[in-house]
Amino acid sequence: MSDWSSVRALVIGDVMLDRYLEGDVARISPEAPVPVVRMTREWYRPGGAGNVAASLAGLGCRTTLAGAAGQDPEADRLRQALNEAGVADCVLVGPPGCRTICKTRVVSQGQHQLLRLDQDGDRPAFQAAGATLRARLDSLLDTQDVVVLSDYDKGALTPALVRATIASCRDRGLPCIVDPKQVDFLVYAGASLLTPNLLEARRAVGRPIDDDDSVGQAACELRERLGLEAMLITRGADGMTLATAGGLHHFPAEVREVADVTGAGDTVAAVLAACLGSGSRVEDACRAASVAAGIAVGHPGCYVVRASELDRALRGCSPKVRSPEAARQWALDQRRAGRSIVFTNGCFDILHAGHLACLEQARRLGDSLIVGLNSDASVRGLKGPTRPVVGQDHRAALLAGLSCVDAVVLFDGPTPEDLIRLIEPHVLVKGGDYAPDGIVGADFVRSYGGRVATIPLVPGLSTTSILASSRDADRLRTAESA
Repeated sequence: MSDWSSVRALVIGDVMLDRYLEGDVARISPEAPVPVVRMTREWYRPGGAGNVAASLAGLGCRTTLAGAAGQDPEADRLRQALNEAGVADCVLVGPPGCRTICKTRVVSQGQHQLLRLDQDGDRPAFQAAGATLRARLDSLLDTQDVVVLSDYDKGALTPALVRATIASCRDRGLPCIVDPKQVDFLVYAGASLLTPNLLEARRAVGRPIDDDDSVGQAACELRERLGLEAMLITRGADGMTLATAGGLHHFPAEVREVADVTGAGDTVAAVLAACLGSGSRVEDACRAASVAAGIAVGHPGCYVVRASELDRALRGCSPKVRSPEAARQWALDQRRAGRSIVFTNGCFDILHAGHLACLEQARRLGDSLIVGLNSDASVRGLKGPTRPVVGQDHRAALLAGLSCVDAVVLFDGPTPEDLIRLIEPHVLVKGGDYAPDGIVGADFVRSYGGRVATIPLVPGLSTTSILASSRDADRLRTAESA
């Protein structure tokens, strides 16, 4: 598994606060032809360069964020959101009167955006903040392994700050990754790696680039013109194209299902930084970034990809198989989208028709089904040293391959109670051989208004009976051969 906990990453750029106002829409206003939103929830996330920092922290890096913010309630909420995301240090500066950039999105059912209200900062104030950051640059760079410049063209990343950062990184041998926004890329000359999207690259070369050949030619041209170590053009569904001194590399998109492309570029920048900060080859870093972007766009909003989640995807595991923390975030995304979550659990040692019938019936009780799966150690503790017959990775893969299963999470304890408390499902389900009041986690689920259900078992089908039948068949074959 990738361990980036020793990587120290600095993100400098345009920091924003993303504010979400969620509600239900049931009617149109009599005052104007607009929907009436009945507010149910409000939450905040780091945006812009803050999302890059949150993504790096989610990968396990010790992350420092430097940018501009005001002395206002939005800045307080931003710092709180960064702290909750695990960003270790924040250097947010701004002259008196500076306003924090805030984007307020009004959403329905967690993902349908109805309206966005932007509070932009004052560009001269942000440019003054950039000058302050430049004066503190040496102290910011002293303890870092990698630097990301996250440019959203809001003013904090002044040309002087960009050039000074790139030059200082070169002097110190630090990788410097730039996610650009300026039309003229010359300000980023000398960086280690530039990561424009296709539209930004088209603007920079001043001509259409649409296929592998034209994109590759543009990537090589920009790398040489700007004196970069590498140039990476991200191309959405067409993947990514990397130009290095060693040649061109095309990476196919790793997208399975697109829910929201918001923040995909931030995910790419963060994974590149984590990899390069730990000494990985740029080609390997780009492959990891492509896989991470595919995970991120499968979730609504700006999704933070965890190191364990990325590691499993790089090994070819199903994205449905999640760590407990990734499952918690998945469940939160499901609730934001207004989807009800069903939870069940078991060993599923030899997957059979009885299991399938129970899982399909469980899925019909809500919108999304998550399965808690006993790890090998847990199964041995419950059923003895000869079990499981099938290892945990294979059992998880089989469950993930079922269309009725939306997520699978392994747990080591004898019961899934801790996992149930983490997920907080709307419906808790077990087979009919359990009494509802005896199901682990039932009291907890009922305490917040969830419900508990049982599903009738298919007669004569169990792992124990299948194993017994197999042993009887083996004994019969042995006797006949004798």
